[in-house]
Amino acid sequence: MFHKLILALGFLALVVSLFSNTSPALAAPAQEHNVAIRLLPEKTTVKSGDTITVGIQQQIRPGWHTYWFNPGDSGAIIRIKWSGAEDIETKAIQWPIPHRLPMGPLVNFGYEDEVTLLQDITLPEVSGEPQTITADIEILVCNEICIPENLTESFTINGDEEPVPAAVEMARTKLPIDMGWQSVMSESGKNLIVTVATDTPNAFNKLKSIELYPEEWGLISNPDKTSAKKDEGHLILTHKRGERDLSDAPISNLVIVYEDAAGARKAVRVSGATGDAVFAHKNSITQETGGFVKAIFFAFLGGLILNLMPCVFPVLSMKALSLVKLKDKDLAKARMNGIAYTVGILACFTVIAGILLLLKAGGAQVGWGFQLQHPAIILFLAYLFFILGLNLIGFFEINFKFVNAGQSLTQKTGMTGSFFTGVLATLVATPCTAPFMGVAMGYALTQPALLSLMIFLALGFGLALPYLALTFSPALRHILPKPGAWMGIFKQFLAFPMFASACWLLWVLSQQITHMGELFALFGMLTIALGVWLASRQPAKKWGRLIVLALAFLSFGFALSTFFTIRQEESEASRAALEAEDNWEGFTRAKLDGYLKGNDPIFVNMTAAWCITCKVNEKVALATDSTREIFEKNNVRYLKGDWTNQNPEITNFLEEYGRSGVPIYVYYGPRVKSGARPEPVILPQILTPGIVQDTINPTHGEHDQ
Repeated sequence: MFHKLILALGFLALVVSLFSNTSPALAAPAQEHNVAIRLLPEKTTVKSGDTITVGIQQQIRPGWHTYWFNPGDSGAIIRIKWSGAEDIETKAIQWPIPHRLPMGPLVNFGYEDEVTLLQDITLPEVSGEPQTITADIEILVCNEICIPENLTESFTINGDEEPVPAAVEMARTKLPIDMGWQSVMSESGKNLIVTVATDTPNAFNKLKSIELYPEEWGLISNPDKTSAKKDEGHLILTHKRGERDLSDAPISNLVIVYEDAAGARKAVRVSGATGDAVFAHKNSITQETGGFVKAIFFAFLGGLILNLMPCVFPVLSMKALSLVKLKDKDLAKARMNGIAYTVGILACFTVIAGILLLLKAGGAQVGWGFQLQHPAIILFLAYLFFILGLNLIGFFEINFKFVNAGQSLTQKTGMTGSFFTGVLATLVATPCTAPFMGVAMGYALTQPALLSLMIFLALGFGLALPYLALTFSPALRHILPKPGAWMGIFKQFLAFPMFASACWLLWVLSQQITHMGELFALFGMLTIALGVWLASRQPAKKWGRLIVLALAFLSFGFALSTFFTIRQEESEASRAALEAEDNWEGFTRAKLDGYLKGNDPIFVNMTAAWCITCKVNEKVALATDSTREIFEKNNVRYLKGDWTNQNPEITNFLEEYGRSGVPIYVYYGPRVKSGARPEPVILPQILTPGIVQDTINPTHGEHDQ
């Protein structure tokens, strides 16, 4: 009876509103509005044919609520009519994550306090002069009674009104993420069963709660709760059936709202259909790695390949040089060096894995190479490589402990030097992602801490094995050349890869900090060289030595101070400069979702300035005339995500495909005649133009058939 009373009161209020134009006595005064509307245009300078995303912000009176796309047991959705320019075209409203709104025995779906809906409007004809774009809005707002309210709001284009892109972008973060996942809806007794192919093993792990919101009304009993379980890459939701027959709504989008282990409320949007379906586990980690054993093997193999990467090879060469000196003189000492080097690598991997897992458990959006998203760590590594280069080239050969730290920790033939060389090798390996690593690391970050740590250690052992094998095998050591004068020349030559690494790290740093920070970092290198030079001076007088020593410390102090002067900033400028290239656009989730609704193929490239593998792939396979021609010929939408600084949207995208770091390349083929898209394709982590062409052309051919 109670819900019938609510419906009756809502109907009565609607009747009153219909007569409000002819019966002023029945009209609610303007100040009695229970919801205030504000329009938030993403841009206000437009030309004919432009599309504007507009936020429709609702400020709702405390205790009242408005409604979602599916209002639930009662209610009505907002209606918006746009005017002010000719033939305004509108797209569907984008709805933020809804809430359950209990009303006695009923439950509605909607919003309280404040919410911002988004809608794209296209303006085919714009005069270029200031124009007022108006929205006539009908909205139902309810408490114990429901009151329809009519509001008119507007904004001005090509005038003085400022756009509010930040507010629109904030509203986008509150939309459910459209994962592109498929689900099957079926009935079992009095329950609706929704089976979702989640595609990622870590999806919906350790949740505090989960709720199902079908966009079609009547499919579920709204007051009841949703239960969930996982089974081999599928999420299975069970909810008591509603009054509507499932055959009346054989297709429905579903919003799955959940609270994760960190207490954050999130949602994904999936498409659901009735009937039998074969789920394509398009990039399931379980299938790609075959479980834990294969993840261990892939991690080990990736670690072996890391030794060939340009970021690691100079460090390994330095250690091999010290091994040449030992040759067969002291087998026990050589083996202890190999063990110490391995322990250094494994210890560093343990620390990195521990920090990474702790941050992930705390809800942080991080992945492999996360430390290189922090300018202070990049600056530290740049300075370290610079000091090592100065040492290798012979700029200083002194016993002064402070400036000789790099030499004493990495150039000694003792176990301490070997241990810290292993640590250094691990630190410089993080910009690289070798083949097989991406799958293994993505799997590791979805497993319990102990299993994750074992996979990280397998990666570290693969990195350590070549040098460890050299120290334990006399036969392998005989492959190394005999000691001689060439060693001094080769040692000096190794300084230049060190300087090159320092230059590259400074370039990475320039993508993250202000120009003034770059200047301080460069002066830091200058004062390091000055300090080393001063420290090597030995005046005859004691007071002279003290003055030189003080000046050296001042020089090192300035270099140390640069860590406190750099300021991280968003890489908007660098992204805008790069995006000026004619063949790609900056990645956003909204942009990808928008293109997925269209017909064109999409190529997504997730990269970072500090990722050497990414840069090599772009130079060799992506930023080439042949690839540009393929993209243009096939009308491929090319999206590039820059993960140089932390970016939660990119991190979420990586996690969707079971990865924890860049690079990752995903190709979404064009729609076929049936209207469906083929399953996304993940390309290898080492690209060639042929791989890119072979990925795109067959799918395009299917589209043309």
